[in-house]
Amino acid sequence: MAIICIRGGSLSAGHNVKTSYVDLLSHDGLLQTHTLINISKLGDSSFEGVWQFDTVLLHKPDILILHFGIDDIYRPVYRSEFKENLVRMVQKARNASINNIILTTLHLVRNQYDMDAVDVFTRTVREVALDMNCLLATVHIEWINYLFETGKSLNTLLTADDRYPNEKGHALIAEAIKKKLVQLLS
Repeated sequence: MAIICIRGGSLSAGHNVKTSYVDLLSHDGLLQTHTLINISKLGDSSFEGVWQFDTVLLHKPDILILHFGIDDIYRPVYRSEFKENLVRMVQKARNASINNIILTTLHLVRNQYDMDAVDVFTRTVREVALDMNCLLATVHIEWINYLFETGKSLNTLLTADDRYPNEKGHALIAEAIKKKLVQLLS
């Protein structure tokens, strides 16, 4: 049985939805034999992730999922700061012998100006995952595929506030992360 720890901001804390992707993962049949601990907090950016990293270490996870970015964009946090914060969290995890780390890309948003920032931060997450040898849960690709295959609009995945996906959006995030968890747990 593995201990899986999720650390992120508002989205992984389940803000603005009844059933978050963390809830879906914790009730998934393939993952139920594992312990899922969510220590995400509403409004936390990657800075809080670094400053409060000891809370991750208290749980001694076998797998760490880091899901930051949206709160960083809207704070605002510079791209370079975001990248450095992700690197620092991965380094702290590795120093504590947490070697299985999943980074998540960001979801899509309707506002084109905000989407430009989402693209930059998604590229940053991808860079860190590659540079630091972490697994990458490609949330953005899961969303793009869903929209392409169903022909539905982005409105079907978001609440009125682009920062927060609705339950269907969370289900797609869960699917992207589950693919990486299954890879690690099999």
